[in-house]
Amino acid sequence: MNNPEDIKKNVLERIRSGQVAMHSRAYFAVRVAGAIALIALALALIALIASFGFWSVHESGEWLLLGFGGRGVSTFLGFIPWTGLILVAVFVALIGLQLRRFRLGYRSPLLFAFAAILAASFALGFIVSLTPLHPLLQERADRGELPFVGELYEALRAPQEDRGVFRGTVTAIGTDGFSLACNDRDTDADERTYTVTPPSGFDAASLHVGERLYVAGDAASGTVRAYGIHPL
Repeated sequence: MNNPEDIKKNVLERIRSGQVAMHSRAYFAVRVAGAIALIALALALIALIASFGFWSVHESGEWLLLGFGGRGVSTFLGFIPWTGLILVAVFVALIGLQLRRFRLGYRSPLLFAFAAILAASFALGFIVSLTPLHPLLQERADRGELPFVGELYEALRAPQEDRGVFRGTVTAIGTDGFSLACNDRDTDADERTYTVTPPSGFDAASLHVGERLYVAGDAASGTVRAYGIHPL
């Protein structure tokens, strides 16, 4: 086994021969500062993407699909923003590669480091989703004052009838169902009223006119055969 003097001599020989470049402390300080800045930027972007995902699922009511059985879960998966998840994975991998420059990251197994960064990133995103950030951005998007990402927030107000999801207000209640005006709280020309047939076991008498509902079901000729209903 080589002793410290042999290692030192070997390194000096490689430096003299040009096999290893010698740099100043400032060079390494700049590299470390650059890596830290890149990690901070990636974490900030992950937090924004993940927090928007958490907040949008709640704001749009899509999380209610998870309570509508297997079909509801399948529909929910169709709403997942896979592009955002891919971006998060890319940024997490970037952070992992940067951490490998440091002793702690180098000694940690790559899979463990990836999982830890991913968990911390989603936890940070969830915390950000509880702040007023996204509601404020949503208000600006509704007024047309949010460039670049405004369309993402505007899409939360868009109707989802083509995907079997209906958000609206109860306008009338009958013995076999009720009428639902799907206005999505806007004044677009997409407003339409459906006659909803509730799933078996659902008590339509528990509803009241003016109540907003989230309904999942199949639409045909102005009638929705619902398999899930929940107040918004």
